[in-house]
Amino acid sequence: MVVEDIAGEFSMKRVLILTVTAGNGHNACAYGMKAKLEELEDCEVKIIDILKSYSSKRCVWTTDNGYCISVSRFLPLYNAFYKKYYKLPAYKRYSTPSQSTVLTVTDGLLKEILDFKPDVVYATHFYGAIAMTDLKLVYNLPCKTVVTCLDYYNSPFWESGIGVDYFNIPDNCFADEFLREGFRQEQLITYGIPVDARTLEEIDKKEARKSLGLDTDLFTVTVIYGGGYWSGGFKIFKGIIKALKGRKAQVIMINGKNKKSFKKIERMKFGDGLKVKNIGFTNDVPLYFSAADVAVSKSGGLCTTEMVNKSLPMLITEKLAEQEKHNLDYMKKNGVALSFKNGKTIKEQILKLMDDENLRNKMSENCAPLRKPATEALAEFILKLPSADYSELAGINCKGTKKAIKAALKAADKKERAKARKNSR
Repeated sequence: MVVEDIAGEFSMKRVLILTVTAGNGHNACAYGMKAKLEELEDCEVKIIDILKSYSSKRCVWTTDNGYCISVSRFLPLYNAFYKKYYKLPAYKRYSTPSQSTVLTVTDGLLKEILDFKPDVVYATHFYGAIAMTDLKLVYNLPCKTVVTCLDYYNSPFWESGIGVDYFNIPDNCFADEFLREGFRQEQLITYGIPVDARTLEEIDKKEARKSLGLDTDLFTVTVIYGGGYWSGGFKIFKGIIKALKGRKAQVIMINGKNKKSFKKIERMKFGDGLKVKNIGFTNDVPLYFSAADVAVSKSGGLCTTEMVNKSLPMLITEKLAEQEKHNLDYMKKNGVALSFKNGKTIKEQILKLMDDENLRNKMSENCAPLRKPATEALAEFILKLPSADYSELAGINCKGTKKAIKAALKAADKKERAKARKNSR
């Protein structure tokens, strides 16, 4: 969209996308939205990883590597802390532990906003939502702020991002959760979780298998568990292979960036009737999902959404980070997922799915109400938001931002606690 700016010149719509590398889901959402925005209109889109750009290396490591290590090696401890923070009352929104991290990025982020002058700021992580909320406590920023919750659940610290203009949630059934946290009804939009738009493409299963060099008629399982620090994928793959022993089937193993897992599978030998396609990192996950009868995975918000969009029955491990447990609960409640907790149950469940075509068909049908063209719908919504006028912010000194926000947070916290005391009487 080309608009006339305050100087009478014409400029394109600008969108600043804020992401955080904590796993790869937030980045995947950011780049997917950028591609869709640019496809729909001639606009200028910029992506910023706010921690990598404006914070310390220690903070970046803790958020990304520290998170992955915690959930892969110290999962009970991670889940204990998660539950603790989830129980924090909403009135403490301005003094949550996340605020100390966000404060490290505010100087740099404000400078970025004043230089780039976005009409819309879109965030894929609660740190982005909190940063924009904190900045708006001090400055009258003219840009509209839109964020997306990437889980089927109200994760901790979203309440600290209450100052955004629009909060995109996966489904209307979660509205009450966020209203209880203090969000207003007019802030909530329900376009769903934005994922690769190719997941909504209707691709014939046999044609997908043929294009991948697979047998077009064999029962096909796609295993995807993530790469890097996510260490459970190889064990799950072995469980599937053991369960299918003596059966005619084919298994697609997507290892992601987990080179160790890929190499182990390359050295394995498989019995007669069982075919394996071993994949490293790929950008063609939608195609591998199109080829499958069942997907075996963990339940990250983006991955489960991609499987739902492909009407793909899913079999999910129960060894999960706390937020993914809630994603699994949502999928099971809607009849699109089964779960397993050990080698015995993975065998029972995968054979049940293999032998019961009616069950698979029913699970596929149950995906229909959950499928949403979220990426395109949200991009269209963003592009329709008004242009921003930054004339009143000329000459702001960004170096004092952190100090000003600290004072504003202290005042806002005091006000919230006083209101909570009054309401409790």
